[in-house]
Amino acid sequence: MNNPRRRESREPSQVQRLFRRLVREWLWISLVLLPLTALLSYRAQINLHDVVPAWSAVLSVALVACVLGMLLWRPRWAIWVTLGGVACVLLTSAGLAEVRHWWSPTPAALGMLFGYLIWNWRRLSVVLTYFGWELARLDREPKVFPERRRAQFTSADQLQGQIMALEQAMSRTRDTRRFIADGLEYLPVATLISDPQGKILLGNRKARVLFDHPLVGDDVLEQLARLAYPELSTETRPALSALPLLEFRDHKERSLRLERAALLPVDGDTPIGWLLSLTDLSAERAAEEQRGVLLRFLSHDLRAPHSAILALLDVHRHQAGADSPLFEQIERQVRRALDLTDGFVSLARAESEAYQFQPSLFAMLVLDVLDQALPIAQQKDIKLLQAMDEPSQERLILADQGLLTRALFNLLENAIKYSPAGTTIRLNVSCQGNWLCCELTDRGKGIAAGELPDLFTQYRRFSSAQGIDGVGLGLSMVKAVIDHHGGSIECQSVVNQGTTFRLRLPLIAE
Repeated sequence: MNNPRRRESREPSQVQRLFRRLVREWLWISLVLLPLTALLSYRAQINLHDVVPAWSAVLSVALVACVLGMLLWRPRWAIWVTLGGVACVLLTSAGLAEVRHWWSPTPAALGMLFGYLIWNWRRLSVVLTYFGWELARLDREPKVFPERRRAQFTSADQLQGQIMALEQAMSRTRDTRRFIADGLEYLPVATLISDPQGKILLGNRKARVLFDHPLVGDDVLEQLARLAYPELSTETRPALSALPLLEFRDHKERSLRLERAALLPVDGDTPIGWLLSLTDLSAERAAEEQRGVLLRFLSHDLRAPHSAILALLDVHRHQAGADSPLFEQIERQVRRALDLTDGFVSLARAESEAYQFQPSLFAMLVLDVLDQALPIAQQKDIKLLQAMDEPSQERLILADQGLLTRALFNLLENAIKYSPAGTTIRLNVSCQGNWLCCELTDRGKGIAAGELPDLFTQYRRFSSAQGIDGVGLGLSMVKAVIDHHGGSIECQSVVNQGTTFRLRLPLIAE
């Protein structure tokens, strides 16, 4: 897997590059000072008539090298390391003098002092260069809001310029933090920011109202447990990163949904904190319950009197022995009302979120739809031809079988309804990559090119539908079902030549 964050995290950071540059500077200082110290010590020992001046030069170089190593290892202790090294040199010279060996401490002491001065100069220069580079890069970053006006820097002192740039960068950082805090504060969703261990660092006003607590400094899991989060009812609580994200009802019977996002640094993929939000879905769930009540009313209570009217009309026909034009009109309008009710109920279910997806064999759904449509087609002497390639007969899709079957039946029923008698309707199913493609072609009236953009609009009736019963909800229902399945639908049509609907649905990976 190619992950840009992982590739970026393996590259050396700016701090690592800075340290490498400091090591190179230290090496150059050592390569200059150590030979110079050896030369000076050697000459000084010759002037003191030392029999083995080379050993004294080695001692001087060793002491200077130890101090230089300590300067690299502990730069914060540079002054104390240097003073300690000089004291050590003097004590060593005094100790050797006690045993009648004259060793000059001057070259070693000078090497340590010059090493301290040059090392701190170069170290400061590298750090200032790094600061300048970082501040310039920060200045090139996109601005999230207009900056405050600042006086232009005109002095030639580089250090003063970088100090002013640092002051501006810190001010920008404080402004950005204030901007983020204010933006978070007025979000319409309860939002929390925590560290990796789950300690709350920031919580907006919605969160404080929801939890009825100040929150900052508290533990996220503890606060969620107070809301009756289901996964925290046991004694052993999962880690925040492994906490399942659920929709639940709290102790006040509010429907809440927890969402979590990792806060990642620029140069890595290890979370430095967590962003959590609790969305109150109480109004949505109440609306869904009302929708369910309305659907039950439409599908049962409203259908019952219409069905009773049709039954009474049927009884009247048998008693009277003849049809009355008035009763025919009544029956037509009652059936139209039933079709409208069925279409509205189907559309409402298709647009709801209550889909029950399960792995399904699309070929079986197609055969079921063909069986349902065959009697209607036979009444108009229309042939239904279907062709499925071998992969499409075995591949599975994730589908709500009832709604997808209803959507396919609506398409096939429309094709039969708008096709003249004696024609043929073809249904072709094939697999193309990770998609299952279904193509339905008829030789009906067709749809004008200017009407195609509004094809899936609710209650829209087209010129080709004149004289044919319908309420204009079938294709809207089909579009809603296909969209909820993650697929797509398109239509190509030519007036008086026919129409082709193409459906694409995602296949389950093998």
